[in-house]
Amino acid sequence: MGPTSRLEAFSDGVFAIAITLLILEIKVPPAGVPGELGPALARLWPSYLAFIASFATIGVMWINHHRLFALIQRNDEGLVALNLLLLLGVTWVPFPTALLAEHLLGPDQRIAGMMYSATFLVLALIFNLLWRHARRSGLVVQHVHVDSITRQYAMGPLLYAGTLAVAALSATACLIVSAVIAIYFALPPRLWQR
Repeated sequence: MGPTSRLEAFSDGVFAIAITLLILEIKVPPAGVPGELGPALARLWPSYLAFIASFATIGVMWINHHRLFALIQRNDEGLVALNLLLLLGVTWVPFPTALLAEHLLGPDQRIAGMMYSATFLVLALIFNLLWRHARRSGLVVQHVHVDSITRQYAMGPLLYAGTLAVAALSATACLIVSAVIAIYFALPPRLWQR
């Protein structure tokens, strides 16, 4: 089909909007009794934690999207479709983030945590599909890190499946593990080079 520049520009815009929408879920406490603002802000810690974990994850997805498209030299219909599917998932992230922040301390925290974790499991699967399609279709330039990226990405579905299991036990632990996984995917692919 052609170069990937328009696809990348559109994707950057979607990532930027999705990451910005995360902050809208942190609500400013209403004015009340003098001296109550500090405790009200402290009670928002579930929203802060969910925001940080999701910001880190979307940010790292954007970094990895950039890494991939530095190696993908052209696009085809399959790549465009898979990229749109990935962006669909990225735009969905603010909803499970808000859901988890709202229910983190309640009786439905595990369900909210599993919804959150399932979102990133699906995104990891889509990232792998996109990368494998680009490789199989000859859209990727030969580069020393191609195999390293493939190895690193192959761990994504396994790690997020593990996070899903963690969420079944503790939604707070699920958020912490998600942030740690974001760090793993922020690491340079050369670390998986053989």
